[in-house]
Amino acid sequence: MEEAEVDAEVDPNIERIEEWRRKGFKVDTLEEARRKGPQATSTEFAAFEHDAQKLKQFEAILNNFPVMGLEQEIAEIRTKLDDRTRIAEIESDIEFLQEKIRRKIQKRKDEEDSIKQELEKKRRDEKAADVYDLILKYQTTPDTEAGEAPKEAQKCPKCGGDLDESGVCPKCPAGPEEGLDFSKPLMSELRFDGFVMGPGSKFAAATAVAVAENPGKTYNPLLIFGGSGLGKTHLLSAIGCHMLKKDPELSVLYVPSDRLVDAVEKCGTGDGLRRLRDALNQADLLLLDDMQFLAANDRAQGEMVYVIDRMTESGRQAVFASDRLPTQIPGFNDRLNARIQKGLTVDLQPPDMETRIKILKLKAQEKKLKLSDEILEYIAERVTLNVRELESTLNKIIAFSSIMKMDVDLNLVSDILKPMAPVQETRKEIMKEVKVTPGHCYLIEEEKPMYSNVLLGRMMAEGYRGLVITRMNPSRIKDEFKEVPQILWLTDKQSSMENTVPPSLEMIIHKIQEFMSGEGNGMVVLDGIQYLASNTNFDAVLRFLRSLVDEISESECVFAVSLSPQTMKEQETSILEREMEVLNLT
Repeated sequence: MEEAEVDAEVDPNIERIEEWRRKGFKVDTLEEARRKGPQATSTEFAAFEHDAQKLKQFEAILNNFPVMGLEQEIAEIRTKLDDRTRIAEIESDIEFLQEKIRRKIQKRKDEEDSIKQELEKKRRDEKAADVYDLILKYQTTPDTEAGEAPKEAQKCPKCGGDLDESGVCPKCPAGPEEGLDFSKPLMSELRFDGFVMGPGSKFAAATAVAVAENPGKTYNPLLIFGGSGLGKTHLLSAIGCHMLKKDPELSVLYVPSDRLVDAVEKCGTGDGLRRLRDALNQADLLLLDDMQFLAANDRAQGEMVYVIDRMTESGRQAVFASDRLPTQIPGFNDRLNARIQKGLTVDLQPPDMETRIKILKLKAQEKKLKLSDEILEYIAERVTLNVRELESTLNKIIAFSSIMKMDVDLNLVSDILKPMAPVQETRKEIMKEVKVTPGHCYLIEEEKPMYSNVLLGRMMAEGYRGLVITRMNPSRIKDEFKEVPQILWLTDKQSSMENTVPPSLEMIIHKIQEFMSGEGNGMVVLDGIQYLASNTNFDAVLRFLRSLVDEISESECVFAVSLSPQTMKEQETSILEREMEVLNLT
């Protein structure tokens, strides 16, 4: 102790070094310079103080960073702020982070603009559909005049009266209070008995029936999400029609979100907004369609938070439909998302081949159109996206055959469908340009494992063996392949119909190694990284992938991971992108 005091008296630089140490800086370079002598110490102190100021400036920059989900990366940079020897590294990290934030802000702006553009497109499409319906009605009118019984008028599910040509009941107001034009009448023709169930829609339909039978209980609110034209609006309307059939006195409100956004903007903040809120709160059942468009207005989202709270507290039912999950909607309110998460979320998947044929048969019967099985299969093979597209195709066939006075046969249908390149064919054209090499691993960024399956189909056509490990029920994807690969359903459930593998990393590696030991080239597609991470943790999944990457590099196999970037944290996606070759198809 006495020696230390003597040293401090002899060399005052010791106290200066200790002062920097107390401030949290690493002082190794100062101590080394002190041992070299006064000149080196003086030079090092000057450089050290200059660099310390720079490190403080870096800290100020980090303090002013918008967080935006980058907490961990910011924290990692902070751990370097005590070491002046890492200034160049810190500068590089901050520049990278600034660019990342700039891209995130731009991406969010682009996504918000996209929501607005989708809203405008929806309105344009509705106007175009109205015009098309008029043309179709005009072209089919002569057949009715020729002696066919006129079509029975649609009935209002509320009062039982006839709806007018636009589907509006002249007796019932548009909403629970006149002057608030944000709701629409239920479409009485969209009932449960007209909903064709398939593997991709069975659970959602069963849940909708359960809600209609026992509203305001377990599944409240209910969110039905899926791509355009898959039947979300049909299920919403079916719930409403079913409940009104049981109790005609119920107040059922069907609200397209774009109308609600318009109403909120027109109401302002005074008495008009109170009346709108009261109108929503009068409903025993609220059916909110196209929920993603709420993101266009913060106040509309705030009102919906209030409405959900009131409805769930009083045992009244709310059902939402959206084309994506709330977490994937830019600008979506966290509080509103939290309310929705308290209920149940179910999804609708595109119909498989068998379901598409069933839908076509039903729609053709409704339109009194006789189509052979050959024609039905021909249409179902080419129109794969959704139910709405299938019905639109039938309408085109009816209109074309009526206008041209031609019988509906395969040649006519073929001519009509020529301009409609099937989505599967479009994907094939895109994937023709993608080159993959044995021994390489690829991260295919896509919304769903569609492009990766097309790539696998192409490789199998070239003689490769195929293995798919997927979160999707195999029955949904088998018809995507001309030659069906080995498919393992990634699930912790047992199945008597499908081959399954549990979310065990060791078991999956064993299955892949077993596949790789076969003769000839092979390709493995893994879909479900986020599911594996949720069952273990991301670090374990990363070690699992690195092990596979090493094994694949010494083999004649191709390994592809299908990933929807929205399902992972951005930092986790960035790490995966560094481990594999990236094919971005989002």
